Parts: sequence; structure tokens; C-alpha cells
Amino acid sequence: MLVGGSAGKGSACAFLASILQAAGLRIGLSPKPHLLTPRERAQVDGALISEARFAELMAHIKPLAEQAALAGDAPSAFEIETLLAFLYFAESRIDRAVVEVGLGGRTDATNVLPADLTILTIVGLDHTEQLGDTVEAIAREKAGIIKPGGRVVTGAGGPALDIIEATAREQGASLRRLDQEIRISHVHASLNETHFDLLTPEAQLHDLRLTLVGEHQAHNAALAAAAALWLREDHPGIDEAAIRRGLERAALPGRLQVVRRAPLVLLDGAHSPQRADALATALETLYLPASHGRLLLVIGCTEGHAPEAVVERLAPLAAQVFATRSRHPGAVPAAVPAMATRALGIPVAEVESVAAAVKAALAEAAAADMILVTGSLYIVAEALVALEVSA
Repeated sequence: MLVGGSAGKGSACAFLASILQAAGLRIGLSPKPHLLTPRERAQVDGALISEARFAELMAHIKPLAEQAALAGDAPSAFEIETLLAFLYFAESRIDRAVVEVGLGGRTDATNVLPADLTILTIVGLDHTEQLGDTVEAIAREKAGIIKPGGRVVTGAGGPALDIIEATAREQGASLRRLDQEIRISHVHASLNETHFDLLTPEAQLHDLRLTLVGEHQAHNAALAAAAALWLREDHPGIDEAAIRRGLERAALPGRLQVVRRAPLVLLDGAHSPQRADALATALETLYLPASHGRLLLVIGCTEGHAPEAVVERLAPLAAQVFATRSRHPGAVPAAVPAMATRALGIPVAEVESVAAAVKAALAEAAAADMILVTGSLYIVAEALVALEVSA
């Protein structure tokens, strides 16, 4: 199964894999990007591939990659890691694979998977240099993972949904849409959990519980649960109990993850305007009303994700901003979020490394304050290392 979209892909993957495991299936999971080790991209039933097996498979792939390079078609690191995950899944005799798409969909390496079911989360402007500068163009690339005669679950709306609907018709695929065939209601988010009701063609479920926080996670969970229920004729173990257990057990680092208290340190990989809006909503409705101090924002962005729009949504909530950049080659200079912050009249300091930015924020913070580290999962990964927190 392939999971694509502009935001919420990782959460939808985590929910879906957890549900299917709770139903007794042996599940391969390949999320992207990894936080601390590329071994995260090849998991079976929640366990990462061992270091030894990772090395053995990489040694097997190496001559193939070298041969392709000599022929003028050198594979990328992403393609090599995708191949490794698929080889590991094949030898592990899994029942289902849950694979997060990397960039776009149509030409992504993961799209070689013969997926009979795909999830497309919300679609917005992301990776504009590679995918196009309109939502419609990006939606066409994302919808490229829809397979002939397959099943599609989507949370997209507006022009993106129009493109997905048209693609599904062209491919003879069955389509279920959030707010139409799939409905959620009675969403309640607190600082510790999220609850919601779900209605799909297969089931009506009340008071589903998530330990992932935020109203947006109810939408991601609804897509995953609806997809799982759609598979029930193939896997009868996917019942209400499996849905509940799977949703409750699902965990994902770097999504509203609390790693310290007094001051509260919160990590979230919001990288796009859509994710920044969901994060800001969670801050405004949950975290800031419960706080008695200031919000200090550590932020760094990546190319192709409208960094100015991300800053414009989050920086106004902060008393002080620390603009930084990750070591990822796609990271924009710290000056980019710093300039966008200054334009809003908010105090900002440029700090060239994530570790130094986190250290500066901790030095500035009082016990009652809150530090948010965000802008991309690459920023989160470096912050986890700096804070000596395991993912």
C-alpha cells in the first residue's frame, strides 16, 4: 500500500501499520524521511532491520548500483534505500507493506510497488521546483500512485480533489473521500490524546482514541482506519477491536513530541503551510492556553515548501525566534526564516546550527516557557541528537 500527499503521510502510515498489526497481520513499514538512522525505512512489525542485515543487503545492492552507474544511470540514495526496504520485506514474508511515498508520486521510486490500495492525504504546495507551482500540477504528480482498478482513500479537497477524482476515473479505481464517503465527528483534542467518531461504508465507530495529539491527527487516523476497514474482506481480523487497539498504540516521533518539561520542549516536523497551520491550531487551542510563559520558536526550513508561509503562520505566536538550518542539502539558509520573521516585527536571532539554536533557546527560557522546534523533520532529528533523546 502506498501513502502519498503533502502532509500527514507519516502519521497515516503509522496509524495504518498499527491497525493492521493489531489485526494479526505481519506488516512492513517504510516511512520517510528517517530521523536518526536509515534503518527506520525498513521495519517489520515495528522492529527496525538489524544493523547486520542492513549491511548485508547494502553489500548485495552495491555492485548493482555500480553497474547502473557505469551505464550512466546511477541510482540515488533514496532509490537504494527503497530497494533495500523492498528486499527486506520480501525475505520477511510480510502480509502487507505500508510504504510512504518520497517526493511526488508518479515518478517516485516507491511507485514500482503494485499497490492495490493507496491513501492520498491533503495536497498543497510542496516541492514546487520539482512538482510544479500550482496545486493542480502537484496533485497530478501525487495522483500518479493510483493504480488501475485499485482503491483510493483521500483527504484532499478543492482543485486537488478534482484531479484525484479524474485520475481515479481514468484508472477505473474506486474512490472514498473524507467528508463524503468517510465522515468524522465529535473531535476532541487535549494535551494528552485525541478522540473522534468515524463513519465509513463498513462501520460506525464511536469515541476512537489516539495518543497522537491534535485535531489534524483525527483526519489522518480516519483515512488510515477507513483504508483498513476497506481491506476487511481480504483480512477478516480487521474488526472494531483492531481499529481501536491500532489507533491507540500508534506512535510517531517528531509530531507534537514532548521531550522535556520546565521548560516544555516540543518537537514537530511541520514543513509546509498545511502542516504549519495544523501545528499553529494545536498551539492556539491546547498548548498556549495551558502555558504561563512565553513561546520560544526554533525554526529551520527546507527548499520547495514555502518557508516564508510557514514562518508567517508560526512566528506571530512566539516572543522570540531562533532561525537556524539543518545539515540537509535541501535546507534553506537561516537568513530566510530570519528575514520573514523580521518582516513581522518579531525578535529573531540567526543561529547556524540546530544544536546551537536549541542551546540558545534553553538558555533564554524560564521554567514556565515553552520551546517549539520545528520547520522540518531534519530539524527535529538534529534536535533529538542535541537533546540526547532517542527517537
